[in-house]
Amino acid sequence: MALPGGDPMGTQPGAEDEDLAMLAEGVVAGREWMRSALQKGLAWVEENPGTALVCAVAAGFVVGKVLLHRQRSLEDVAD
Repeated sequence: MALPGGDPMGTQPGAEDEDLAMLAEGVVAGREWMRSALQKGLAWVEENPGTALVCAVAAGFVVGKVLLHRQRSLEDVAD
C-alpha cells in the first residue's frame, strides 16, 4: 500500500519481509528462553520444595497487600 506523497520512512522494497523475518526470529528466541527459564525454575522447585513454598507464600502476601489494600480514611487514621 503506497502512501500519498511518497514513502516518508525511506524504506526499501523488501524491507518489510526482513522486518517480519527478524520479528519471527525474536519470537522463536523468546519462546526458547522462556522454555529454558521455566525448566530451570521447575528444577529448582523440585530440589527446594520448602523454600519454594515460603517464596510462594511471601509473593502471595505481597501481591495481596498491593492489589487488595483498602483505602484508609482520615477517621481510621485518627482512631
